[in-house]
Amino acid sequence: MSPRTIVIGDLHGCHDEALELLAKVGATSSDRVIFAGDLVDRGPRPRECVELAMRHEAILGNHEEKHLQQRHREDDRLLPDHLATRQALDTEHFDWMAGLPHYLRLPEHNAIVVHAGMLPHLPVEKQDPYHLLHAQCIQPPGKKSCWPSKAPAGWKFWTHHWTGPERVIFGHTVFDQPLVTEHAVGIDTGCVYGRSLTAVVLPTWEFVSVPARRSYKGGKDVARFPIHGDVCVYS
Repeated sequence: MSPRTIVIGDLHGCHDEALELLAKVGATSSDRVIFAGDLVDRGPRPRECVELAMRHEAILGNHEEKHLQQRHREDDRLLPDHLATRQALDTEHFDWMAGLPHYLRLPEHNAIVVHAGMLPHLPVEKQDPYHLLHAQCIQPPGKKSCWPSKAPAGWKFWTHHWTGPERVIFGHTVFDQPLVTEHAVGIDTGCVYGRSLTAVVLPTWEFVSVPARRSYKGGKDVARFPIHGDVCVYS
């Protein structure tokens, strides 16, 4: 079997599911495994998720970014989820996070891995890090991004505006099923909320998922917003 590239959506501490997914995909030492950010917070095993990613590759997620921004903040000023992650990690883990890239190019697949999204008509090297880590609903040429539940009328999810040339693989936004468009693939299917953990396997672009063992964090059943066809986002 030729070496593959396996890109995995947001773990959020779901280490058991990550191991199950890697086993289901049949990952070998010749495969390239990339985690699309947000390894930590909300789920039960953030340390193990970070250490798993340290053995492979990962990009920065907004949750890792937040921990780096708050690295020297007093414990009593942290959210409970963030405090639990801090207490689970050591200096070496934070130092590793600080070196994570904002994106990874996969030119052999005409693809880019980012955590959240891209603004149209800009190469990834010229994207604002804010959009790479947070982009959702936008209205170009404006640069503001909004959660789907808070987006003004007429604003659309960024994938409606991105026309390549590369296909962007991303996490961050929780979908009820993988989002597949010509130029974008969303693979955060909400494992930490009791749904599933998903990988996309290149070069075939096959999706492989495993169900969550349980729901570790509630709150994502409040509203579902159509994004593309039958694919909905939880917001």
